[in-house]
Amino acid sequence: MNSQRIEKILVKYFEGETSLSEERTLRGYFQQEDLPAHLIELKDQFELYNKESRATLPDNFDDMLFKHIEKQERSKRNFRLTTIYYISGVAATILILVTLFIRFDPFASNTKYNAQDAELAFNEASRILYFVSDKFNKGTNPLGKVARFDEGMNDLKSMKKFDEGMSKASPVSRFNQITKLITNPAP
Repeated sequence: MNSQRIEKILVKYFEGETSLSEERTLRGYFQQEDLPAHLIELKDQFELYNKESRATLPDNFDDMLFKHIEKQERSKRNFRLTTIYYISGVAATILILVTLFIRFDPFASNTKYNAQDAELAFNEASRILYFVSDKFNKGTNPLGKVARFDEGMNDLKSMKKFDEGMSKASPVSRFNQITKLITNPAP
């Protein structure tokens, strides 16, 4: 096939103005072994198009995708719950030790308590428990913002895909240089 005709079709192709039959012509042309030197760079691109056009998705692809997404979400939730359980377990242990130390203080000389002392101790323990509970709740509030961080990371993944696409488009810029030379030959 005439390489000048192919170059004209390529110009239309990269401008997005080709028909399906012209695209098939390009794919067929780039399956040849002996290509002009300035078009060899595009051979890999069109071979990839041919390969990907024959690829098919499994019938249950949607189900597999949704299961994978659910699995990811469950693992995030499980991590958060495990962290919260761990922190609350540590806090409960500290509270029990503080309560035992207050109740059985080995340094106190007076071991007799009356009802008023017991009520005072109960009120003080309740106040401490409410204080620790309040601090614990304030400390776990930022854990709810982890989902926002995950969304931001997903946005960065899409930027990575854009970067990969731009690197794959570098042969196109080389092609544009070639088409400029062809369409505007130097005097």
